Amino acid sequence: MTAKHPMGASLIIISIVILGFNLVNSAAFIGKLAALNNDATAGGEVTEIVSAPESAKEASFPQSALGVLTANASSAGIFEDSPLDDWGPLMTGGNSLLQNQNPVTMPTPEPKKPAPKSAPYYGPSLSGYFIFPTTGYNQGRLHSYNAIDISRGDDCLYEDIPVFAAASGVITATYPTQSAARWANNGYGNYFIILHPNGVTTLYSHLKTILVNAGQYVYQGSIVAFMGGYPRTPGAGNSTGCHLHFGVRGAAQPFAR
Repeated sequence: MTAKHPMGASLIIISIVILGFNLVNSAAFIGKLAALNNDATAGGEVTEIVSAPESAKEASFPQSALGVLTANASSAGIFEDSPLDDWGPLMTGGNSLLQNQNPVTMPTPEPKKPAPKSAPYYGPSLSGYFIFPTTGYNQGRLHSYNAIDISRGDDCLYEDIPVFAAASGVITATYPTQSAARWANNGYGNYFIILHPNGVTTLYSHLKTILVNAGQYVYQGSIVAFMGGYPRTPGAGNSTGCHLHFGVRGAAQPFAR
């Protein structure tokens, strides 16, 4: 047959050779697929697949990183049947698979606390330098210029309540008045001022009677006046009841509360 049909015999032999070659290649390809299914490596390359936690798959995957990761996965022959569109960021709280995917924790500044309110300060503390200048209830609230009120209700109508020099010093000025007007002597009514050796001055106002004169030296505890201040009485000034208005200039008010 070969002698009679040399061309036909050659074609048959060539077809058999090609068929055998294809069968060998198919067997090799199937072997590679089986090896891949058994977690073997193909072509001598090592490919590591990192799975994201289940909770991370709920968010949408960043589109900017999707193209890069898909291209890399396609070239490596993985993820071809698992589209990444359904995956979320591969983030576990430590290092992420993609750069700049970790949450940034910024320190929260503490709100500034308001400064505590304090009484006005008018000079150095002279605790113990002054004695309490009369008897009665110390309201302790600073008002006017560094002054407090010591009240006695309506007692000054029925008795002479003594006012004492809080410290030794010189009477620098007296301001007596017989006016019952509310704003007599700028609301102070009867008042006077003592200059003390340390340069501090004290003011005594709303007096029924002034017992000292300007230029006179007085000692601490000396009776210098009687308390007044009952409304519409001479020298009461801007007052609502018997009381002493005691002010300090040049030092902190020692009787403020």
